[in-house]
Amino acid sequence: MGVPIDKDGIRTDLLEPLLVRHKPKFIYTLPTFQNPSGATMSLERRYQLLKLSYKYQVPIVEDDPYSELRYDGAPIPALKSLDKHGYVIYLSTFSKVLFSGFRIGWVAAPEQVLNKFAHLKQLTDLHVNTPGQAVMDRFLRYGYYDEHLKGIRKDYSRKRDIMLEALDKYALPDLNWNRPEGGYYIWCRLPGKVVQTKMIVKAAEKGVSYVPGDGCYPNGTQGESYARLNFTFCSPDNIREGIRRLIEAVQDTMKDARYPTNNYEPDINPIV
Repeated sequence: MGVPIDKDGIRTDLLEPLLVRHKPKFIYTLPTFQNPSGATMSLERRYQLLKLSYKYQVPIVEDDPYSELRYDGAPIPALKSLDKHGYVIYLSTFSKVLFSGFRIGWVAAPEQVLNKFAHLKQLTDLHVNTPGQAVMDRFLRYGYYDEHLKGIRKDYSRKRDIMLEALDKYALPDLNWNRPEGGYYIWCRLPGKVVQTKMIVKAAEKGVSYVPGDGCYPNGTQGESYARLNFTFCSPDNIREGIRRLIEAVQDTMKDARYPTNNYEPDINPIV
């Protein structure tokens, strides 16, 4: 069940009626550089979320894979660090900072939760791969991690700015996008009612791939006017050329469908 968010994160005013009506088992949130929107929950909104969690006795699962990839602005404390009553289960990973195939994550939670997780993990696949854990242990102990972070922050920040510049250069009327302070993604709202199935084909023909917005919603029936763009993977030259081709694909899709453009306001709807 999705809850609407805005530039300050999850809409706590809309969350409370859902807690009353549906009595969920937990609240899942990615408060810092949310995927796909890139939005970061404000400090005020974090305190409001914790207050609701305590009031209705609903634990929070805080997913935090991107917070170390901050390029602008001041860090905001994690929900876990603000939690006074042990209601937050904090999840993070090394795969976003090192490389995606390095499947090692970690959790900070109350002892009874950790014990349950350990039991379920053993039933599922025993444990995370041992060589990977040994490599990560050395990487941290020898101080390489902090130096690596400095390097990729500089690199990713530059790539983000290059993608934003390319979007500005090739922008169409009614094409909107955000400027994330960190993370991996730029969240775009496409002009008009672009048909994603046709848009994906057009983009693929031009050698460009992206994540369509409808894949980022709980029921897959929203987000058809959105696209998630990843600026961390490609080289600067490929980013520039990729955005040029992507905009061409948007134009071709609209031309074929003969859809008029509409004056959309940039906003964020319910997102997983």
